[in-house]
Amino acid sequence: MRNILVLGFLFLYLVLLIPVHLILRIIGIWNPNLRYKLGNAFVYYAFRFELLQAGAHITIEGKDKIPDKPVLFVSNHRSYFDILLLHTTSGKRPGFVAKAEMDKFPLLNWWMKDIGCLFLDRKDLRSGVQMIKDGTEHIKSGRSMVICPEGTRNQKKEMLPFKEGSLKMADKAECPVVPVAIIDSDQMLEVRPGFHIKSGHPKVIYGEPFYIKELEKEDRKHAGAYVQGIIKKMIDEAGGQTGIREEKRK
Repeated sequence: MRNILVLGFLFLYLVLLIPVHLILRIIGIWNPNLRYKLGNAFVYYAFRFELLQAGAHITIEGKDKIPDKPVLFVSNHRSYFDILLLHTTSGKRPGFVAKAEMDKFPLLNWWMKDIGCLFLDRKDLRSGVQMIKDGTEHIKSGRSMVICPEGTRNQKKEMLPFKEGSLKMADKAECPVVPVAIIDSDQMLEVRPGFHIKSGHPKVIYGEPFYIKELEKEDRKHAGAYVQGIIKKMIDEAGGQTGIREEKRK
């Protein structure tokens, strides 16, 4: 039933709000920031409703640590639901760095652009350079961003290595980096074979912010590994990740 509710709402949202999106695109010609704010409002409430339908009982920790200014959130990546969780719990309604393949999904890619998402072709060096440039401009203009440096969803207990260079936009924009640990979001979907949504208790933990320029020289050189170490410690202190596919639990 949850599958039908969640996917049904997503389909209706994307189709019925086509006129709204077209209006937002027109607004964006004269006022990009207004398009961003309005688009984020629509997406924010849609995400909250989807999480309610999915049965997400969310625990949030450390939200009070988030600075009252644009930031770069750096998170591990467990599930499709991570995007909804980060957008609705941070208080920032951030944009996201997404893989280039997401730009090929009609209607969905429109809304992603409305909330300030950037698309990265991981096989194209120029795409990475442009993403850093665009992300820097987004942050300087007042928009927070999210990046998941593992590069893909990962349900293993150990995180994949964080891509070095993933924090360059924070360095160039001179904005705070906020580490984020997401735990058990995959219990709602990915730990089961096939596509079957189940209620769950995901936890989102926001860590202490820091500036790249204030790190020691070696840590600044390997900023990806540095923030990954922080997130790993946050996860360990919270009880660890439990994402093991159910068919392997014998």
